[in-house]
Amino acid sequence: MEPDSNCSVGTSELPPKNPMPPPPPSPPGPQIPSAKLISFPNVDVFGKLTTNQLNGLIFQYFQAKGFKHAAFAFENEAKIENIPIDESTTGNGGLPSFVHKGLRYTQLEANIHASDADSFVECYRLEPLDIITNSAHDISKIIKNMKENTMGKRKRIDYSVSNQEQESNKQERKIAVYGGPQLMACTPGLPPVTHQVSDSDVFLLEGHSLEVSACAWSPTDPLLAVGSSDSIATIWKISNDLSTIYYSNPDVRYLIRPDAKNNALDGVSALAWNGEGELLATGSFDGLTSIWSKNGELLERLEDHRAVIFFIGWNSKGDFLLTGYDNRIVVWDTRTWKYKQEVAFHSEQLLGVAWRNNTSFAACSRNNRIFVYNIGEPQPVKTFFGYQGEACGINWNPTGSLLASYSHDMAIKIWTLEQDQRIHDLMHNESVNIVRWSPTGPGTNNPNKPYCYLVSGSKDRTVRVWDCFYGQLLFCFNGHRASIVELAFRLDGEYLASASADKCLLIWNIRDGKIMKSHNSCDTSIYNLSWNKEGKLITAGNDGGTLCVVDVSF
Repeated sequence: MEPDSNCSVGTSELPPKNPMPPPPPSPPGPQIPSAKLISFPNVDVFGKLTTNQLNGLIFQYFQAKGFKHAAFAFENEAKIENIPIDESTTGNGGLPSFVHKGLRYTQLEANIHASDADSFVECYRLEPLDIITNSAHDISKIIKNMKENTMGKRKRIDYSVSNQEQESNKQERKIAVYGGPQLMACTPGLPPVTHQVSDSDVFLLEGHSLEVSACAWSPTDPLLAVGSSDSIATIWKISNDLSTIYYSNPDVRYLIRPDAKNNALDGVSALAWNGEGELLATGSFDGLTSIWSKNGELLERLEDHRAVIFFIGWNSKGDFLLTGYDNRIVVWDTRTWKYKQEVAFHSEQLLGVAWRNNTSFAACSRNNRIFVYNIGEPQPVKTFFGYQGEACGINWNPTGSLLASYSHDMAIKIWTLEQDQRIHDLMHNESVNIVRWSPTGPGTNNPNKPYCYLVSGSKDRTVRVWDCFYGQLLFCFNGHRASIVELAFRLDGEYLASASADKCLLIWNIRDGKIMKSHNSCDTSIYNLSWNKEGKLITAGNDGGTLCVVDVSF
């Protein structure tokens, strides 16, 4: 059954679909349903389609397609008379529909025969001509060869590690794939009251006259950087215990530009901490990038931009800073604060930028292509094609081995530098707004957690969890009543926060889809999410000028 477009419940209320358990540490696994034995009253279950009946369907097909002469000739040669097939019951697509169903059945039958007796059946796609021109035995052979080739490719391309790490990491990775629940028709409703965050666990940082455009916790200190379109940027010192804030005002440092005119152009459009938490970079609507110490001291002004800065980000080593604006990307050497490289996209609007590793990044623009650059090289080392429209954003997995791109065509495309074509298309029912990789697995601060997931949020109101190794949907989280606009993993990867145009913040357990916490007292839509380093507090910024600091500890 297709999900109701208005449904809004957590997956914890729904039965599991796939009996395979999630990666360790595993919760109690779902029970495997008992097998059903289907018995038929007759040995010949389906009966036989006579030659006359088949000819009648072919004749109807010719007529439906407008092949009048062919239909007339076939009717006379086949001597079609009084065949009891009512066209109104089969429809114009009667014959193609039956043929397609037969091909699907044969494909499924061959996949079952090509699978091990006690294994999960992973179906491989076959071309119709392969099914028509080969026997069932030969088709099974084709599928077995496809499986061997696919597994060979998966062994050659280890998506869990970067190119540099592949030589030193030869151990085969075990991947546990666990299934998501089926979405069923339901009525809109909020999560149970027991999940609601209490008022005492929410603190509002107010004072902005325009929307909060960016917020980010320091990776090392209890410092929260906040930027707004009203030209005010601040660094707040906030402890894990919110109760202390109610009795004493939190320490705040205002980031004031000497040339500030207190107009919309001074507003902060983007900000980012470096990995050590010592420096904060802010970008503004007038094209200025400022570098601040964590104490609020202005250290550098980077003035070579000519338009609003929509992206700003440090590489993990901290020796390069990327800034993106209009149709250009600038790479800054943070040791000298001189620009190292500039990439221009001519008249094409830049839409997304993402670091791959310390020396490589990707960018997408309105020309329907994705480019991968190495620092210091003027030409891209890789160009990906495959979009009819524009890619709205991109995001590398933690090891830089897989790139996820998303767009309004409802598809998430997964790419690897090892291939020219995308390796997977992951589909939503409506346009995709956001994707995020989990901070787990090799190359992250959680290397003992063996697998990295991709999550996506869409206008279809769902949050989906994907296995990008196999290109499979693991979970479909259904709890919001409007488009998903932001996602953020807790630093240990155990919990996921989602924000929606329904003004609600939800915290999900990534392993089973249970809603652990919810907060829906925001006056306007939430657009910015950030967890503190302990994973106890999360901030939610909105276009009403208020920043909510929410205690979501369990």
